[in-house]
Amino acid sequence: MDTTLVVGATGQLGLATINELLARGRSVRALIRNPDSAHHFNSIGVETVLGDLTLRDSLDSACRDISSIVATANSAVPSRKTDTFSSVEGNGYRNLIAAAVQAKVSRFVYTSVRFPAAVPLSLFFKLKQQNAKLIKESGMDHVIFEADIFMDVSFAMMGSRIPLRNANNATLLRPFKFTRNFLHKIENSIETDRVARIPGDGTTRHAFICVADVARFHAAAAIGGPSGIFPLAGPEALTYVDIVRIYEKLLGYNLKISKTPKLVFRILSTVLQPFNPAGANLMWLNYLSSTENTLPALATAKAFKIELTTAESFLREKVLAIPAQS
Repeated sequence: MDTTLVVGATGQLGLATINELLARGRSVRALIRNPDSAHHFNSIGVETVLGDLTLRDSLDSACRDISSIVATANSAVPSRKTDTFSSVEGNGYRNLIAAAVQAKVSRFVYTSVRFPAAVPLSLFFKLKQQNAKLIKESGMDHVIFEADIFMDVSFAMMGSRIPLRNANNATLLRPFKFTRNFLHKIENSIETDRVARIPGDGTTRHAFICVADVARFHAAAAIGGPSGIFPLAGPEALTYVDIVRIYEKLLGYNLKISKTPKLVFRILSTVLQPFNPAGANLMWLNYLSSTENTLPALATAKAFKIELTTAESFLREKVLAIPAQS
């Protein structure tokens, strides 16, 4: 049976991708850094291999007898101090791509980002761009998904824990002090203070996509479908104010809107850069979301036969899950 290696297996997207692959009858191998993670994966029929993107020899073993790779690992919200952009997106992915080529992996599926049209790229984005180039030049059959903003993250950062309900290894709950501290300050703003926090003036539009849908795309691409680079986005282009209105509709009360000027994010990104590059990048992402518009990518959904989840459907499911989680 063909086997897919998932890199970034213990992250929110990686776990969701593994579940989708298993649901499609695919044999899965998970690259893990901590041997304690093996028990869970083995209990659901997933083979594990101990390794790290920074250790080339471990990747040679991980890629052996693999037909496809789904690579979701990233250091945007680092789990360890050593998870830097250079070590993960830089050297780490160079190691993985080289190991995949050597092992004659048939298909490489890579999670990238939608690149801005008019805003300079951060180091994180530059390395994503570099990795896409390396994959294309490798000669491997590949699928590169340029993903839009994740609902699971952006809707929570508006001041709510609702989007985190039933999320396994949620990205925002990784042990990264910067995001944990920020989330702690605003996590119940919508539920308790009835204040929604949005980046910018609320007029930019985004085709928000949920992690579950991204995982479905990854699983489909690992098994078959077209090759190439594809924009990955949700079914609607919505403003953050539109998301506030959805919250209001589902929760049954009005919300005040607190707007953070886009210039604040730009300044914070510059100030943080020398001593907290990951925090600076997150501020830059907020600046980006307050300045750049994105559109749905319905052709990608059609190509991979994925039914997209609307923002309202995503939040409704999370709201209904609250009593069960209380």
